Amino acid sequence: MHMPSTMWTTILQFHRDPERVKDFVVRRYRQPVIEFARRQGLKDEDAEDITQEVFLRVCQENFLKKADQIRGKFRTVLLAVTKHVIASWRRHELAGIRDRRREVSMEGINLPDDLPSDAEFDRLWVQNLMAQAMERLKTDPGTEALKLQLEGLSYQEIAAKLGRKTTDVTNYIHRAKDRLKKEFERLIAEYSTREDVAEEIAALRRFL
Repeated sequence: MHMPSTMWTTILQFHRDPERVKDFVVRRYRQPVIEFARRQGLKDEDAEDITQEVFLRVCQENFLKKADQIRGKFRTVLLAVTKHVIASWRRHELAGIRDRRREVSMEGINLPDDLPSDAEFDRLWVQNLMAQAMERLKTDPGTEALKLQLEGLSYQEIAAKLGRKTTDVTNYIHRAKDRLKKEFERLIAEYSTREDVAEEIAALRRFL
């Protein structure tokens, strides 16, 4: 079976190496899913349950075959599954079903060739990628200066806080932004096909 990206290939290995899949997929991409669920008005406990259900469904072989057929982008497919699970949860709520953790069928999910995006989810997705990129660059001397700038401090205030010259801080931040951009694009390449990387970067750049 052809898989559209290294991400889908990794998920396909779930039964052979579940810990690797959890590390590569769940830990990396859990945050935007749970935050999106919370912003739909769900309580923390319910959002947690839904997030677990989303990744369980994504790792099902019959769903992987369906995702393979549409050659879907991982981000938009994950969004579609998240919305499907939330909709199912709401139906259970209306029906008065207490056990919302029962298996959610993927049979009714709509996966068109061109899956729609969602600005709110995409914004959360970018925030998650940027947090990962910053974590990867945490030992870079410019990262701390950049974090302080993002908190609203001026170059002079950052220089005083770090005990550096203002010109040094300016150079640190300039280099840190360049490295951060490259790391951000590298993270995108880790879940996209070679053909989709440029398009995915362009789609997410407006949220930076």
